[in-house]
Amino acid sequence: MKSSILHIILLILLVISGTAIKAQVNHRHFVFAGRVSLSEDRFVEAVRSFNTAIQTKPDHFEAWFLRGIAKYNLGDFRGAAEDFSETIRLHPLYARAYHYRGIVNDRLSNYFDAKADFTRAMEIDPYNADLYVAFGATRMQLNELEAAIADYDMALLINPNLSYAWLNRGIAKRMLNRKEEALADMSKAIYHDHFSVDAWLKRGMLRAEMEDATAAMEDFGQALRIDDKNPLIYFQRAIAFLQLGDTLSALNDYEMVNVLDNRNALTYYNRALLHGLRGELEEARILYEEVVKINPQNIYSHFNLGIVNYQMKKPADAIENFSKVIDLYPAFVGAWINRSLMKKELKDEKGSKSDYDRAMAIIEAINTEDEQPETLFARYADSSYFDKIISLESDFVSGNMAQGRPQFQNIDIKPFGNFIVWIANDPLETEKLPEQKKYSDLYISMLNTLTSGSLNFGYVMYPSMLDATESVSEEVSVQKINAQSDEIVKRFIKAGINQSRSNFNLARQDYELLKSNPLLAPASLLNLGVLLFELEELRLSDDRYDRTITISSQKAPEPVALNPSLREPDYTNALSALENLVKLQPDNAIAFYNLANLKLLQGNYHRAIDDYSEAIRIEPAFGEAYYNRSLTLLYLGENKLACADLSKAGQHGITEAYVVIRKYCGK
Repeated sequence: MKSSILHIILLILLVISGTAIKAQVNHRHFVFAGRVSLSEDRFVEAVRSFNTAIQTKPDHFEAWFLRGIAKYNLGDFRGAAEDFSETIRLHPLYARAYHYRGIVNDRLSNYFDAKADFTRAMEIDPYNADLYVAFGATRMQLNELEAAIADYDMALLINPNLSYAWLNRGIAKRMLNRKEEALADMSKAIYHDHFSVDAWLKRGMLRAEMEDATAAMEDFGQALRIDDKNPLIYFQRAIAFLQLGDTLSALNDYEMVNVLDNRNALTYYNRALLHGLRGELEEARILYEEVVKINPQNIYSHFNLGIVNYQMKKPADAIENFSKVIDLYPAFVGAWINRSLMKKELKDEKGSKSDYDRAMAIIEAINTEDEQPETLFARYADSSYFDKIISLESDFVSGNMAQGRPQFQNIDIKPFGNFIVWIANDPLETEKLPEQKKYSDLYISMLNTLTSGSLNFGYVMYPSMLDATESVSEEVSVQKINAQSDEIVKRFIKAGINQSRSNFNLARQDYELLKSNPLLAPASLLNLGVLLFELEELRLSDDRYDRTITISSQKAPEPVALNPSLREPDYTNALSALENLVKLQPDNAIAFYNLANLKLLQGNYHRAIDDYSEAIRIEPAFGEAYYNRSLTLLYLGENKLACADLSKAGQHGITEAYVVIRKYCGK
């Protein structure tokens, strides 16, 4: 509902007086560039421009305010709140900063703070209709519906043409079951803004509730003519089709939702239910499996998948599904009973009886006078946990809105990899290699002063440097690079090329020799640490599947027996190389970052956090370190700290952070 209540206006044409006229040329340039990016919905680029503007003139409020707007549009509400707070500190009478911080506090469920912000904004700007709309929206979240309607009345008194005030008042009246009045307000919203998708959609939903299916379909159709990439419209129209008994059309609309949003688990679930009711079991099975891929802890999907597998005569698969339900929620009686039946079908009488007895024990506990179902429920999970295991991911965001916004990308949420010292530009061309995230420091600058020609080194992420190496690893290119460089640099480049080609032993030999060279020792130790880590990972893979190829007179090699007890990874050598680098260069942020990555893989989470923190202390703009630390904190359940790190990661150019913010930091 919040998306229909109020959107922050970008204010690209906002005129800010005072010190802006006197601002330095470079500051004004970056503020202007950020404004242009905002106007074109390029919010990540806008953040970068405002970062630079803030660095050049940190006491000027405009860049802080506009960066807050960019962060808001990226879903980084906590980061936006911080920027609006800094705006207020610098300009205590700027009403829009209070207004927008109030909206952000509402999105963060900080309703008391939101109301305080709106109240302060109204004291400064009492005739701003948008402020009353925002205040009303927050009151609706608190179920203060009559007070919300009074706020909307005041907004409409100031500006009778405000479409979303009419719409929100209609929604509030609908929540009070004053449906006819709500319908009239929603119609007024459409009258004042014929192209409001929200108004058409909400009126269609209300008409469907009032059993006027024909009119509801007309409203949904009009909404789709305005925005045919909005999955929520198709979802709501599917519900209306089901009310009309048109299951096939409902399925078509649900399928369209998943075409537009392939991670909408709720829609996969609804489709699976409908296919199951139609007896289309294979389709239902595939769709339930999609749900559990997205929401692995959703108990109902695992349970229903078990029922479908039973209907398809797959008792072993059904047992696996019911077992997953029991793992997630041990008090689920139906899972115990159904698993008992499946085990009985497979002639496992002992297992069947054990499950049946367990189910009866749970039922008996529920039925005792001194133990209510809620007590048993709480024994296994608190409400937040249970909400987590029954909820289905279902963000209904228009494809038009999501297009180009990084928070709506589908990515695998995993830490960034290690960095090595490698060529950060193509030495045969003047332009840099594409899409390489790289860092530099005083040591790298010194290293580059001792190389010839256009050759430049930097800290480059491994293995993303492998693609870059293709530009320099052909023999002719190597010869040209070598012709430009000193002998010692040639050996280092040769080691890097061998590392990129997975000639690990050849690369290791060169790095070991270079460790004694004062100039190249730091770079060699860093790369050697990453190389030794890669070698250990390969050895672990060999342990898991070992079919050694040998020179033999036999026609085919014999398989080598797998070691029944797989060993733990041993990163000792890799850690030793990086620890030696830290002794040599105690202010090398990359060394601490790589150390943290290794400790993370060892499960030494708190030490990993310490090393990420040290990397950030040395290099405050180290986005990857913020991101990896945030994922570690999320794993440890420290969501508030993690979300603060994710905001910083996004601010420093890690667009993946906004996907994680959207998933874990909305509240």
